[in-house]
Amino acid sequence: MKAVVKSVNWLAAAVLVVAVGMAWLQPIHFFGNPDWASPVVQLAMVLGLLVMTMAGRQVLKQLSSRQYRWLLIGLVGLIAIVQMLIATSFVDVARADPFFVRQQALLLARGSHHWQHYFMIYPNNVNFTLLVANLLKPLLKLTQTPWVLLNVIRFIWIDTGLISGLYLLNRWRYWQPGAVSFSLLWLVSVPVAAFGLFAYTDALVLPLVQDSLALLTLGLSLTGWRRWGVLIGDGLLVAVGVVMKTNLIVLWLTLVLMGIILWWQRQFSGRQMLGWLVSLVMTLGVMFAVMRTAQQQAGYTRQADAALPATSWIAMSLNPQSSGEYRHDDFARVNQMQTVAAKRQQTQQMIQQRLHQMGVTGTLVHLLKKMRVFWATGDFDSFKLLTTQWIRAPRWYLNHQRQLQFWLVLMTQTIYLTMLVQAIVTLMRRREWAVTFVALAILGLTVFHVGLWEVEGRYALPLLPGLMLLSIVGGRELPVWHLNRVIRRQLTWLVVVLAAISVVSLWQTSQATRITDVVRGNQGNGRYVVSTVQKIRPGHAVTSPLAVSGKSNVLRLKPVATHERVTITLTRGAHVVKRWRGSANELTTLNYPLTAAGNLRLAIKNTGQTPVRYGVMAANYSPLTGRVTAKQHAYLQVVIKQQFIKPHALTTGAASLAVVGCVALATILSLGRLRPETE
Repeated sequence: MKAVVKSVNWLAAAVLVVAVGMAWLQPIHFFGNPDWASPVVQLAMVLGLLVMTMAGRQVLKQLSSRQYRWLLIGLVGLIAIVQMLIATSFVDVARADPFFVRQQALLLARGSHHWQHYFMIYPNNVNFTLLVANLLKPLLKLTQTPWVLLNVIRFIWIDTGLISGLYLLNRWRYWQPGAVSFSLLWLVSVPVAAFGLFAYTDALVLPLVQDSLALLTLGLSLTGWRRWGVLIGDGLLVAVGVVMKTNLIVLWLTLVLMGIILWWQRQFSGRQMLGWLVSLVMTLGVMFAVMRTAQQQAGYTRQADAALPATSWIAMSLNPQSSGEYRHDDFARVNQMQTVAAKRQQTQQMIQQRLHQMGVTGTLVHLLKKMRVFWATGDFDSFKLLTTQWIRAPRWYLNHQRQLQFWLVLMTQTIYLTMLVQAIVTLMRRREWAVTFVALAILGLTVFHVGLWEVEGRYALPLLPGLMLLSIVGGRELPVWHLNRVIRRQLTWLVVVLAAISVVSLWQTSQATRITDVVRGNQGNGRYVVSTVQKIRPGHAVTSPLAVSGKSNVLRLKPVATHERVTITLTRGAHVVKRWRGSANELTTLNYPLTAAGNLRLAIKNTGQTPVRYGVMAANYSPLTGRVTAKQHAYLQVVIKQQFIKPHALTTGAASLAVVGCVALATILSLGRLRPETE
C-alpha cells in the first residue's frame, strides 16, 4: 500500500508537471482571455515571486506570536471587506445556464410549478434550481432585488474553504507562516472573487474538496459518537455536492478510497472501515431520495425523450474542432432527435465516427488538447465570466475591462504557476494521507474531464483550494537560500536584465493588440438552447431602455430574418440621437453620432404589413435594475459599442514600466533578506 500511495502522489505530480508546461508555454487564447505575456516574461515573474515568497516566509517566522496573530486577523478582515465591496458593486445578469436557473427559481419561489423545457433537456440542473428557489423565498420577503444578498451568501459559503485551509494548516503545525500565506493567496485570487459573483453551481463546489478533507481530519481526531457524527456529516456534504454537480462523484470515490488507505494505516479498524463505506453509500442514497421527493413536490417530472443522454457529453468531448468543449452544433444535432433511443443512437454514431477519424495518434493528441483546456489557465475560466453583461458594475471597470484583464491575467497566471511548482514539491516529498487525498482528487477530476467528459477550465475549480494548500506546504519543503554578497549582486543584475526584457516584451504585446471597439452595454440572453423572440404586429412598436457605461456610436440588434419595414428610433432624454427606416434584416448594425454615457431609449415600430420578430430575453427580473417583476417581460437582445477611428493599444509603456519596476524592486529587496546569518 505504501508503494500505491507513493505512486498516486507521483502520478498527480506528473499531471501538474504537464500543467506547468502548458500553463507556461501554451495558455489558452480564446473567449475572454486577453493576449498573454511571452513565456520569458512569465518565467521572470514566477522566479521573482518565488524569491519574494521565500523571503516573506523568513520575515513571517521572525514575528512574535502576538504580531503574527494581529497580522492574520487584519488580513482576514481585509478579505471580508474586499469581498463585501465586490458583492455589492458587481451583480451579474446571469446568462446561458445560470439564466434558466435564476428564472426558474424565481417562478418556484412565487409558487409556480411550471418548468421550462430547458430542464427537460438538462435535468442535471434541477436540484440546484430548487436550492436557489429556497434561498429566494425568504429573501424576496425582504427585497425585490435579492442579488446582492445572494452574492454575500456565495462568498460566505466559498470562505468555508478559507476556514478549512486555516484549520488544516494548524493541524499540520504550519500555522506560522502558513496561515498568513494561505490567507494572502485567498485575498488575491481572481477565481475566488469571480465565482462569488457567478450564479451557478461552481461557487457551491469550489470549497468542497478542502471542506471534506478538513472534516475527515477533524473526525479522525475525535472518538466515539462525535467521530461518527463528523464523518457522517462529511459524507452528507459530499453527497450534496454530487446531487448538485455530477462530476463531484469523483470526490465521493476519493472518500471511498481514503477509507481503504486509512484502514491500511491503522487509523480505521476493519469494522470502522466497513461502517465508513456503508455510511457513504447510505448518505448518497438518502440525498438522492430527498432531492427526488423535492422535485416531485415542486412539480418536476422528467421527460426521458427530451433529456440529453450521458453519451452526448462523451460525443461532444471527442469533437476535435473544439478540444472537447461544449459545442452548440453538437447539442443541436442530438437534441433534434425525437426519442431517447434515437438520441443514444446518434451519440453512439458520433463517438464511433470521431474515434475512427482521429485514430490512436489523433485521439492522444486530442486528449492533450483537452488537458490544455483543463489545466493551462490559472483563472479557471474567470475571465469568460467577467463579461460586460451586468445588472450593476463600476463604470471604471466596464470602460477599462480589456486593460485591467491584461494585468489580472499576468498576475493570476504567475501565481498559478508558482502554486503548481510548489505543489509538485509537496506531492513528491510528502506521504501523509491528506496529501494523497488531494492527489486522488486531482487525478479523478483530470481523468473524468480529460479522458471521458466534456471539458472546461472551470471544471477544475474544486481543486484550487487544495492547490493553494499544497503550495503553502511545498514552500516549506524548498531549501532556504543563504546568499553571500557576490551572489546577491549577480542575481540583482540578472533581475535588472530580466526586468528590461520584460518591459520591452510587454510593451510590444500591448502594441500588437489593438482595441478597435469597446462594449458599452449588452443584453444577450434568449439565444442559448432555445431562441426567444418577440413578435411586433403591423403598426405596433416596442421600446426598451438601454444602460450605456461610456460613449457609444454602434448598436446591434437580433431580428429574425424578414424583409418587413421598420422604423427604429434611438433617443437620449428628449433628444433623438438618430432614426433609421428600412427592412428589419438590413437594420442590424446601426451607426450613430458619438453619444455620451447614460440611459438611452430604443423604439422599434413595425411599418410593414406582417409581423416582425426580434430576439429578446423573457424574464421575471429586469436586466437593467435587477428588480423582480410579478409578470414576465421581454427585453431586447442588443449590443452597444464604441468603435474607435484610431484603434487603442492594450496598455501603455509607462504602465509596463511601472508594473515590472515594482516587481523587480520587490525581488531585489527580497534577495537582500536572503543573506547568511553571520553576514
